[in-house]
Amino acid sequence: MSRETKKSSAIWEALLTSQERYPHELFPKVSIIIPTHNSAAWIPETIESLLDQDYEDFEIIIVDAQSSDRTLEVVKSFRSDKIRICSVSHYQPYEMANRGITLAEGEYINFLLPGDFYLYNETLKHVMSTAIDTRRPELVYCGCLIRDLESEVKIFFRPLTLEHLKLGQQPTSIESCWISKETFRKLGKFNPHYEMRGGFDLLCRFLLDGKLKYAFTTRVLTDYDLRGYKKEQILTHFKETWQIIKENFGLFAALSWLIKQKDLLRISKLWMKSLRTAFFGR
Repeated sequence: MSRETKKSSAIWEALLTSQERYPHELFPKVSIIIPTHNSAAWIPETIESLLDQDYEDFEIIIVDAQSSDRTLEVVKSFRSDKIRICSVSHYQPYEMANRGITLAEGEYINFLLPGDFYLYNETLKHVMSTAIDTRRPELVYCGCLIRDLESEVKIFFRPLTLEHLKLGQQPTSIESCWISKETFRKLGKFNPHYEMRGGFDLLCRFLLDGKLKYAFTTRVLTDYDLRGYKKEQILTHFKETWQIIKENFGLFAALSWLIKQKDLLRISKLWMKSLRTAFFGR
């Protein structure tokens, strides 16, 4: 048996050990919300990873923004009573997530984008076992893999602290968070004015509340498909991070972040690259 095989077996056994302590009746219902728009190429992998879960009580809510490709046809082809579909007039992921929250029947809610998926068929069971172990906190999160087109796969996980948030750093992707529906009643839903950092804003509001509890598992259980940033997206990311830190922590914290962060360097590199392409054709 190879070293990697032994490592995978050890992880699998650890997952099973933590989960077999609870009968399925104790596990809370989970709602997974997926905003879609012309996502036929990516949505199958996401849905398959959910329907393969060894977990009884969950639902998948597809919020579709008038897809003109085969997205809805692909979704309906799974023929599962766990899948619910609703339609909205335009694509805005956080507005669509909020629509899903309104429809959700689960005690905990998770958000995925087409192309994201759970790495193990025991992912839900392990995360919800962590919730039960820690007396059902308002948030449970795990580590995730991040993939894009230009770099190697990375592991994304850090502690949820004010210090990290003031640096613009989330503990993990919002796709790797399971948030109680009650949390949205207390804090409000996602701010739909944000295009990219609505999840970061929610986590800032969550921790600043001071009364909401959270737990985590250091295991890497989700795969997040970043698909690469464009220059315009990096600029949006920069602007929204500044605004969120300023609104939640004040101007001094935002200025401190501005000095330390790296988005300006990334923007300048992309700008120089666009100039080379414009003037030199490469």
